[in-house]
Amino acid sequence: MTRIHINASTPYDVVIEAGSLQRIADYIKPLKQNCSVIIVSDSNVAPHYLNLVKTNMINAGYSVCDYVFTAGESSKNAHQLIDLVEYMAAQSLTRKDLLIALGGGVVGDMAGFAAATYLRGIDYVQVPTSLLAAVDSSVGGKTAVNLEAGKNLWGAFKQPILVLCDPSTLNTLPDMEWKNGCGEIIKYGFLDVPGLLTQLEHKPLIKHRDSVSAVIARCVQAKADIVEQDERESGVRALLNLGHTFGHGIEKASHFEVHHGYAVAIGMVLMAQGAVKHGELAAEALDKLKVLIEAHDLPTTTTITKEEILAAAKHDKKSEGSTIKIVVPISYGHSELKVVTHEELATYLD
Repeated sequence: MTRIHINASTPYDVVIEAGSLQRIADYIKPLKQNCSVIIVSDSNVAPHYLNLVKTNMINAGYSVCDYVFTAGESSKNAHQLIDLVEYMAAQSLTRKDLLIALGGGVVGDMAGFAAATYLRGIDYVQVPTSLLAAVDSSVGGKTAVNLEAGKNLWGAFKQPILVLCDPSTLNTLPDMEWKNGCGEIIKYGFLDVPGLLTQLEHKPLIKHRDSVSAVIARCVQAKADIVEQDERESGVRALLNLGHTFGHGIEKASHFEVHHGYAVAIGMVLMAQGAVKHGELAAEALDKLKVLIEAHDLPTTTTITKEEILAAAKHDKKSEGSTIKIVVPISYGHSELKVVTHEELATYLD
């Protein structure tokens, strides 16, 4: 078992342990007792794990209800969110009750936002069942849904009281979801976690899945170090958006047919290519990045147009008037924040 403490405004632990899902109540009881529980999941995850978690919680003495929605990024919208909180109200859940987000990033983002806003906030536990959620979205307290204008534009910061990651749940993931998570994992390698890059170069995770627990722990620790410095993304936490400025545009323009980790991988390459043109990054570093991404069966190019990507960037959360904060790789394994105008941003895609 690996336990990583997050010293945020609401301190909590990230527990990484195979088989922990079968004993989820043992981890929750020290934190929350004598309450009702709602388990939020989606149509992909629920058939695998909902009954296991629900039975374990009921046997431990909790009153449990569940809410399952159609899997996919297209469900992460305001209408689905309202339906969820209306269901929570219909179940007469109170401020002392608990929400369990059982699933990948979409489940965690939307369920977390429901927990942040229902009755002005109730406790919740993140139980990531996808690689991407395990290494990134379940940690740090960002919650949101998408709007027509763009991704994650309506949300809140709400830290969970626990993140329980059972790596054995990844065994039921399709290959696409493993690759999806690898996009975010490679991103961490460019945020001063050089040992991670070395590991991924010699043993690409997509082909060496037995090392996944150690990789998850390394990524979570890297994110914890950043979140503890800047919980609400007023500074250094923005580094975690490497590849996301262009990546979110690719997702939106593709109507989310390009999955998040794939879009982040492409976004990193596009930004790195721009950095080479601007003399900020050596061409050799760009080549190494491409090789690493391709070794994880991820794309490095897109058919989405420059105009579509830049249009989405205007709605990016890091955009402030005529300027936008971007993350630029300046060496292999190191990136820095930079504020540019939207006109200057366009030159990174020329």
